[in-house]
Amino acid sequence: MIENPFLNTDIDPQTVMDNPTPEESTSQQDAPIPLWSWVKFALVGFALMLFYIYNSHHANKAIRKKEQLIKDLKELHSERISLESQTTNASKQSELSKRLEGSGLKEITTPPIKLTKPHEQD
Repeated sequence: MIENPFLNTDIDPQTVMDNPTPEESTSQQDAPIPLWSWVKFALVGFALMLFYIYNSHHANKAIRKKEQLIKDLKELHSERISLESQTTNASKQSELSKRLEGSGLKEITTPPIKLTKPHEQD
């Protein structure tokens, strides 16, 4: 029976097929990196640098906008609290009586009378 040379790990398949390894392929591995590879590397680096600069400017802009919105929110909150206190103060009975003093209306001092209907007997 003939043994398959490709199953033996000690034998190189190229030597069995009588195709020696070309010397050109080993010399290409030792060759310096071509200029185009450096250009591609520089372009990718430049694109990443531009993206990083854009991203940092965008983040700073968003932070400034957030701080401005927080400042506006605090101002509106304090304005709301002052308006609520003014409304509460203006709706007190003593303040209403002071405002209506000149119009001739007076505060009631006697309690209201409850009217009841007499029960009808059948």
